[in-house]
Amino acid sequence: MMSLHEAIRAVATDRAQRPIRCELQVDAVTEISPSFRRITLRGAGLAAYTDPLPADAFRLFPSVPAARDGAARDGAATAGAPGAGVAPSRAFTVRTFDPAAERLAFDAFAHGAGLVDRWLRGLGPGTGVGITGMRVEFVLAPVAAAAAATDPLLLVADGSGLPAAAAILAALPAGRPALAVLGGVATADRVLVPARPGHRIRWVRRHALPEAVRTLPRLGGAAVAWVAAEAAQVRIIRRHLVELHGVPRSQVRTSAYWKAGFTMDDLDAAAVPRQAEAVAEGWDERDPEGLAEIVIG
Repeated sequence: MMSLHEAIRAVATDRAQRPIRCELQVDAVTEISPSFRRITLRGAGLAAYTDPLPADAFRLFPSVPAARDGAARDGAATAGAPGAGVAPSRAFTVRTFDPAAERLAFDAFAHGAGLVDRWLRGLGPGTGVGITGMRVEFVLAPVAAAAAATDPLLLVADGSGLPAAAAILAALPAGRPALAVLGGVATADRVLVPARPGHRIRWVRRHALPEAVRTLPRLGGAAVAWVAAEAAQVRIIRRHLVELHGVPRSQVRTSAYWKAGFTMDDLDAAAVPRQAEAVAEGWDERDPEGLAEIVIG
């Protein structure tokens, strides 16, 4: 069976040949908790989204960005960064997708200030937006096989990764056990992760995520782990998983969703030249292990 990294690479290679780049309209904006809003988009352009996977990522723009040479290889990775000649953008996770109704929903965290909050205040039914994507973040195949139904599956996330973790948990086959260690999530926002049989949810303080992972019972070589949190914590958690828990690196998917002391605009601006330099040196943009290193530096 493919490792998690191999499965992600295979999907990314296929999607690179048919990127999604379309204009949609806001269908609804719903408050699902004090900190999260669920935005539903609709449009015929979603017909190109033929292979949905849990935690797929896309970039949203106030309007459709102009095409650029090379940008179509993975629009979710770099499009919209400052200085790229396109409108500001932010990455979001697909929460639900209904192909028959041509509707896609995602959950946005309302920080109280910043670009996303300004968008949320202006979004309403009929508002036009553009999206590019889809970047693959998780593939079910390595964890869904019946023969591996008892192998450990660990999800680790802070509030920034909560929608993605919730999407993965919701997509798991019925009865597939999983452990989610989730940090820094207000009690009222925990409704994003509904209880399901076989799922154990451990809520911890945001800064306690690395220690919570370190002190877990040893996971071993059959485990699969997915991590999305602050950059420095992601590095520590990955080291704990590989060195202490014996999880193969090829079975650990890590994503740095933010970096302490930096705004998203700062990170976007820094990631663009770093990624261009890495590609020039031969880095494969579809490599699941390298993307976080490029983005967070």
